[in-house]
This record gives sequence, structure tokens and C-alpha cells, in this order.
Amino acid sequence: MKGMLMGVRGCKAGSVLLALVALGGCASSSKPTTEDTEAFASRIIADKVSVAVNSQHNYVSRLNADRVQAASRQAAVDTDQVDIDFIGKPQELLQTFASRYGYAYVESGKRVDLKPINVWVRKATPINVLKDVGAQIDTGADVVLDKSTNTLRLIYKPVPLALGRG
Repeated sequence: MKGMLMGVRGCKAGSVLLALVALGGCASSSKPTTEDTEAFASRIIADKVSVAVNSQHNYVSRLNADRVQAASRQAAVDTDQVDIDFIGKPQELLQTFASRYGYAYVESGKRVDLKPINVWVRKATPINVLKDVGAQIDTGADVVLDKSTNTLRLIYKPVPLALGRG
């Protein structure tokens, strides 16, 4: 009986040893870092940094080109000669002018329904056209060209209360 126990214990010990060897084969062995792998990693990082730097330079140059183009379009509002034949809502014409000359179009105040305008000019400066639009909608709103903020504003005037109410 003692011999049988010894055989069972030996068998258990052998199976445990065999299981440990099998599991040890599954474990990943770490490779020591060598100079070649460090150089390879450094080269990949340097390549990616170079791509990022080039992209940033391209982005900045495009922004500068856009600024130059916008500045020349905005300066043209004083010197261009335009021919216009327009009948309609002033907002439409003002939005078109803002877009063409690189200005932001903003409406402020309590919106009221403005009467249609009639603009017919030949070889007029955009500034004079804006003055004409402002004169035609005088009682309903003001037209303001703000060159410092690059904004064309339509500022609605408050509607006066009807007289005689009490």
C-alpha cells in the first residue's frame, strides 16, 4: 500500500511538473532592448514629427494667404466700381455685399419687416451703394460698415408706439 501511495504521489508530482513546464512555454519571453530597436523607434518618431511640422507650416501659410486675400477684398469696398440693378429686401443685398467683400453680416435689434428697396447704379463704389441702402431704409434700420471688426451690420431701430394710446 505504501508503494501505491508513493506511485500516486509521484504521478501527481510529475503531472504538476509537466503542467508548469507547459505553462512556462506559453509565457512570453521579453527581448532585451537593443540599440537597433531604439534607433528604429527614434527614426519612426522623427518621421512622424517631421510630417506634423510640415502640416503646421502648410496650414500657417494657407492662413496667411487667406488673410492677404481677405484684406484685399475688404480694401476693394472703397475702390471697386459696381453696376447694380436690384429690387428687393435690403437684407439680401447686404448679405451679398458682405460675402463679396469679406465682411461678416450681422443683424441686431428687434427684427422688423423692412420695405423693399430699389437700387440702380452704374460705376458706383460699394460704399455709396451701402449709403443708398441706408437712406432707403432710414426709418427701419441703420446700415453700419465696421472695418475694425470686418463686419457689415444691419441694426434695426425700435418701433415707436402708436400715438394717441392711453
